[in-house]
Amino acid sequence: MKRKISVAFILVAVLLLITVTTLAVVVARPAILNWLLGYGDANPVLEQSTQNIIAENRADHITARINGIVYDGQQFAFSYELENDQPDQPAMIVVDSTALVNGQTLDLAVSMDDPKLVPDPRQDILPVRRNPTDGGGWSQPMLQELNGDVSCEITFIVYRPIKGFAVISDPEGGIYHPDAYDEEVQAEIQDSWNTLRSFGNTIIVDPIENDPESWCRDGYTVIDSSGIILGSEWDDTTLYNMRETARIPVTFTFSTSTAVAYDFSDLEDIELTDCTLRIHQLRFSPLKTVVDISLIPRENSQEAAQKLVERYGTLYLLDEKGEQLDYAEMEYEFSPSPWATEHWHDNGCWACTYCIELPGLQSWPENISLATDQGEVLRINLDR
Repeated sequence: MKRKISVAFILVAVLLLITVTTLAVVVARPAILNWLLGYGDANPVLEQSTQNIIAENRADHITARINGIVYDGQQFAFSYELENDQPDQPAMIVVDSTALVNGQTLDLAVSMDDPKLVPDPRQDILPVRRNPTDGGGWSQPMLQELNGDVSCEITFIVYRPIKGFAVISDPEGGIYHPDAYDEEVQAEIQDSWNTLRSFGNTIIVDPIENDPESWCRDGYTVIDSSGIILGSEWDDTTLYNMRETARIPVTFTFSTSTAVAYDFSDLEDIELTDCTLRIHQLRFSPLKTVVDISLIPRENSQEAAQKLVERYGTLYLLDEKGEQLDYAEMEYEFSPSPWATEHWHDNGCWACTYCIELPGLQSWPENISLATDQGEVLRINLDR
């Protein structure tokens, strides 16, 4: 019996060591990989494409830092860190929707309606980085490829509540029913609420009064227990009853030399038995997999295009063994089904169209097959 207990103890110790080691690796690796992948593994191509950045600026007690970037020849993902030197006075930070790249304006795929509270009270696996806290964003695809070293400026906008924050929570939430969770989750919930209770400009609303619109009408900036904005959005002068107090531009330089992509967007039209395959974009990079193609029927009509939709059905991306491709563990929305379009890109006619965006590949096959319910429509070789 003693030996069994000792073995069990050793197994638990090993598991704990593995967990701690995994967390240490996640913390130690480039910040941009943590933001893109969480605890997921990074493939070597993505790792080689990352660049650590050291750039920061400060205003209104907030320090904004850009600390990582991945550029794939068409767009970039970036990671940042936000720190509040008055943690009892939390502020909402918004990434401006435009950046300057070599002096030219570029749109970012961020939302002005999605501010980030600093310190960050979100519930997560302990220990949580609350102050500083982490974030990231994407640029929109660029029409022209960049070369050499690139100068970039991203601006962070600081908002503070006009009256104060009001925290609205679910009466069925974990803080009110701790016995429903194990000790680890209870600790995570408690740590999050300890952060909220440390804020000097915040009211914790009794669950029986949890009407976000009412508190918003009273002038409060309403948030949930994770710091997510609730209630009414923009009006003529304020964002969720907040006022802008500072803009923090952060300027940095990144290199285009690490960009990796396999782009087959320039392939000529391909004649199939009952239609023409036209490639608008077919591109594979460590950041994104993009398939934007049309099947153009012999007859230019909605009915003919719809018949192709029904005949070809789902699109599959397969490796040389006929297996589904392996993608990185990034967040995405994906639909492999086609639909009938008119005047899609340069078609000028009705077509059966597939437009798919997926994360970058976790592993790179020798070749990739585009196959439908009707069979393979295209196979490309990756020149590695």
